[in-house]
Amino acid sequence: MKSKFMLLFVFFASILTANGQSEKIKFVEYDLPNGLHVILHQDDRTPNVMVSLMYHVGAKNENPSRTGFAHFFEHLMFEGSENIDRGEYFKLVQAAGGSLNANTSQDRTFYFETMPSNQLELALWMESERMLHAKIDEIGVETQKGVVIEERKQSYDNQPYGTFIEELGKRAFTQHPYRWQTIGDPEHIRAATFDDIKNFYDTYYVPNNCVLVIAGDYDEKQTREWIDTYFGSIPKGTLPMHRPNVVEPQQTKEIRDIVYDNIQLPAIFMAYHVPAMGTKDFFAMEILNQILYGGASSRFKTNLDDKGMTIQSLAMAMGSEDPGLLYVLAIPNMGKSLEEVEAILTAEIEKMSKELVSEEEFQMAMAAKEYSVAAQLQSLSGKAEALANCYTYFKDASLVNKELEQYEAVTREDVMAVAKKYLQTNSRVVLHYLPMAEKE
Repeated sequence: MKSKFMLLFVFFASILTANGQSEKIKFVEYDLPNGLHVILHQDDRTPNVMVSLMYHVGAKNENPSRTGFAHFFEHLMFEGSENIDRGEYFKLVQAAGGSLNANTSQDRTFYFETMPSNQLELALWMESERMLHAKIDEIGVETQKGVVIEERKQSYDNQPYGTFIEELGKRAFTQHPYRWQTIGDPEHIRAATFDDIKNFYDTYYVPNNCVLVIAGDYDEKQTREWIDTYFGSIPKGTLPMHRPNVVEPQQTKEIRDIVYDNIQLPAIFMAYHVPAMGTKDFFAMEILNQILYGGASSRFKTNLDDKGMTIQSLAMAMGSEDPGLLYVLAIPNMGKSLEEVEAILTAEIEKMSKELVSEEEFQMAMAAKEYSVAAQLQSLSGKAEALANCYTYFKDASLVNKELEQYEAVTREDVMAVAKKYLQTNSRVVLHYLPMAEKE
């Protein structure tokens, strides 16, 4: 029964993937004299338009003594501008029937609005406002300092297991800036001067460090005129941008530690070094991740969760511009020790480097991954972000139409090879999270 279900899933997933693959994303792109890269994707099947800007700045561009700046600006850029009053940014978009948000990673910051098509000009004006003269003053800076510090408390420090990515990162990396997280150190935020913050804005939030992606229903001639009107006169950035080229030394010894946290149940967290996005090894690692933890038939699910060993298990490879980490976690069930659960986790991971995965298991993982890629490209937001990512990281937006091909080129032998290369016990970090009450 299970085998028939798996084959049926592969069949339907392949149909959906094929449909998504045949519909290539068409777009035009060009540069303004000030360096702003523009990508336009027309889709008149919806009466909406998405305006997005991706700035090539994230946590890794920060000064180690002033972490959290990129995330801080994710908040500060909504304060307003010289022509938009404080607190009015959200109100203007919502009054026009739109929605907006932003997010920050270690590699980039992404701002976006989804608007009715007849409100495209408003969105372009508003984005140009905060690129040209965002409201960066003492009031806004102090307000957002408080917001960011409180967010860290709520989402990290006071959240059970909330610090695991940070705790793993600072042990897995000794030199690369991935050793700190986007939320930053609250003491760095408190100590930041107005000049520190203004200089970060002047350096990175400039047209020649940004790609503007518009996706949806719009008139191309009119849109190009608006882009030129609102962005064409913004000066090109001239301050030197910090582009770290640090190569993290290869880890040759397992790192183990204990973290005491305000938790009730002990847990295991692991980190393995994995390849950068866009590489052949990255696509193979994504398939491997899917096999370990990618649904009801994944190895962690069937050999840990379903057998009552764990309440929750997970494997999660984080795609990043430079080589990053694969996170593995497990919360043992009542009566199960950290040691026995860790032994099973390790055995499942080591098995990937010793045995070829079955053809059926491989095809299931491949179909699921291809389906998720195709599904993402069915929405305006998914297409806009994918185009922005391809240009920001690789300076090649056409890669958006080649991602499925990269996955299809992966073989079972490739999966086994990346397991042997990256998932070794001597190059991992293992943390045991224990309740604070157990601390001596």
